[in-house]
Amino acid sequence: MKVGKHTAFMIDFISDFADGKISRYLFEIDYSGYVIEHFPKMKKEDSRLARKFVTTVDNVFEYAQANTISDDDFRIMANNALCDLLGVDEPDFM
Repeated sequence: MKVGKHTAFMIDFISDFADGKISRYLFEIDYSGYVIEHFPKMKKEDSRLARKFVTTVDNVFEYAQANTISDDDFRIMANNALCDLLGVDEPDFM
């Protein structure tokens, strides 16, 4: 799947968190700012994929903010959301 540079930035950022390259603390601090900066441009790149981002990745972020879940479970959920976003068939299981 070919994606625009703003979509690729967000995918890489979330992937880095899911892979343990970014702490949960830093991820949570940066996520909202990156969405504000990149999401409008993501919609211009591919509006359908941007809407899917909201129903996968952003929903997981909102859920994690509203509920007490472990860092590991949050990483798994973020990875699964990326798999859903990108159409990958082999997500991690909680």
